[in-house]
Amino acid sequence: MLLNGGEVWVGDETTLRELPPLRASWSKVGQQAEVVITGKNPRKVLHGALNLETGEQVLLTRDRSRGEDVIAFVEALGEVRPLFPKLLIWDNAPPHKPKLVQAALAERNLTVVWLPVRAPELNPIEDLWRHLKRYVAANRVFENVTLLADAAVLWLTALGPVGRKRAAALLSTKFQWLPT
Repeated sequence: MLLNGGEVWVGDETTLRELPPLRASWSKVGQQAEVVITGKNPRKVLHGALNLETGEQVLLTRDRSRGEDVIAFVEALGEVRPLFPKLLIWDNAPPHKPKLVQAALAERNLTVVWLPVRAPELNPIEDLWRHLKRYVAANRVFENVTLLADAAVLWLTALGPVGRKRAAALLSTKFQWLPT
């Protein structure tokens, strides 16, 4: 793909929830820490793609990750230099498989390489999501989930291309498949 003037992207989505993941807590010795929950936990889904060579990103925040949401993400990725072919490394999540999604991929000159089922360690963007949740979402409460999603997009944007590649472990000397 790279030799033919194309681009290689990794894509995935992550769920951001209003009630943050609790990674650490203090309590008095012998007392259980109390975590108050409402029974509701609104969410936003952050769809994202990362250019493996440049560190450029495409982000789209949606309420869900259904077919129409995935198509909107494919359209957003397809708008980036639409004349250049793109290889998208993507997992086998059910919302990625419908015929309408496959048609949207073909219309936008996107070729997909499917990762094995349940193998997030093969997708560098998963490391980026892990850092995002650690630094933005964990142990923090936002007024609403929309503000959390906005903070997540702002944090990812502020990282810049090199920071995103570093967080996704793409700058590691042990990650040598990229030039091939």
